[in-house]
Amino acid sequence: MRKALLSLLLIVLPFGLAWGQPQLTLNSATDRALYPENSRNQIYLEVHIGSSKQNPAPETAPAPVRNIAFVLDRSGSMAGAPIQALRQAVSATLNALTDRDIVSVVLFGSEVETLIEAKRRDQIGDLDTLLAQIEPGGGSALYDALNQGAAQLRRYAGSATLNHLVLVTDGPATKGPREADDFFRLAEVFAREGITLSTIGLSQDFNEDLLAALARIGHGHFHYVDQPGKLVDALQAEIAPLRTLAARDAVLSIEFVPDCKKVETYGWIPGELKANTATYHFPFVFTDQDLSVLVSAEMRDRRFAYNVATLRLQWKSADDGATHELTKLVQISLVNDERLSRESTDSAVVRTTVNTLISEGMQQAIEEIDKGDFRRALRALRGALQDARGLNYPLDDPQIEAKIKQLEVYLAEVQARGLTQLDRKILRSGLFNQFQTPTADDQPDR
Repeated sequence: MRKALLSLLLIVLPFGLAWGQPQLTLNSATDRALYPENSRNQIYLEVHIGSSKQNPAPETAPAPVRNIAFVLDRSGSMAGAPIQALRQAVSATLNALTDRDIVSVVLFGSEVETLIEAKRRDQIGDLDTLLAQIEPGGGSALYDALNQGAAQLRRYAGSATLNHLVLVTDGPATKGPREADDFFRLAEVFAREGITLSTIGLSQDFNEDLLAALARIGHGHFHYVDQPGKLVDALQAEIAPLRTLAARDAVLSIEFVPDCKKVETYGWIPGELKANTATYHFPFVFTDQDLSVLVSAEMRDRRFAYNVATLRLQWKSADDGATHELTKLVQISLVNDERLSRESTDSAVVRTTVNTLISEGMQQAIEEIDKGDFRRALRALRGALQDARGLNYPLDDPQIEAKIKQLEVYLAEVQARGLTQLDRKILRSGLFNQFQTPTADDQPDR
């Protein structure tokens, strides 16, 4: 049976093509190639944005400059091992940057101070002497610190820079704005400016919901660091080898036909859902990325093949800002043979769907833990396990089976000892690991 790839009809070719500028590609697949006719089918649609190998940027082209602001918690709760680990992790991370990269370091306790104003890495003096000045004390003016970090980034922000904010904290805000909505609006402002935001939560007292949501809105990563010694790994991950920038300000819209119902979006990448259209925004797209989103819809009874959705992708060239656009139709086919339909299942899409359903079960479990209803939390995890088993039944896919085994082991453990607030952080960290933006290396072979 052929692989369950969609029939994708190219309607509009990219315009504004610049020779030497990588072009984005748009591909997608459904969980099946063939659906039972005269049935209300649930369709899962996975959409990929990649970078074409045609017209690659010249190897001599300069790499974009990293413009990074580190916003570091030095409140009283960081005293002892955490502050020592913070100094060491920041030193190792800054020493791993290139001379061209731009760095700033903002500290916050009850007050906010800029330890290193934005400057090239090679212009910073004795780094260890500067970092030795980080002493714990006071509360946590988190909101003002993020604003100050963004202000440092804006000093050098431009079309040739990757503007990234990295927050490290071990607790909640205690001074200044503290409502989650205030922080969410701030992250949205950063995202509109092209500033990405990653968050690192240290130990057990930080607000994981807030940090995870900020990273999600900020198109960054959320890291849960349970021991100070592991902080260096989280910071190093934020300055992974510099990649070639393929595009800026990419916008993907997925519009289902009107007779589709119950359109849903999933995943770490935030999607805006209005009526039957899901919209995603990507401030940066790199040449080695394969960005992936998952949506679903319930389609009405049909007997013939038809176009179920329209995909539109717009972006700007990384070099000159020229606008490009791709538009494609998603067509599905129907058969009057349940066996043929089952055999047309696309295991790669089902893997993504299973991961998503497990993540949704984790999210429901978190909500029930917050209410103090541990029985319902366990029920949500069991439900995710049952759904995953059902999807894998006709496939017997080893990758899906491994996920199921992991969830079974965790369920057996929590049923024996009960769910705790620490499990909340474990589950939240698991959600991030499920939802983080995949790269080409993470994608299963089709």
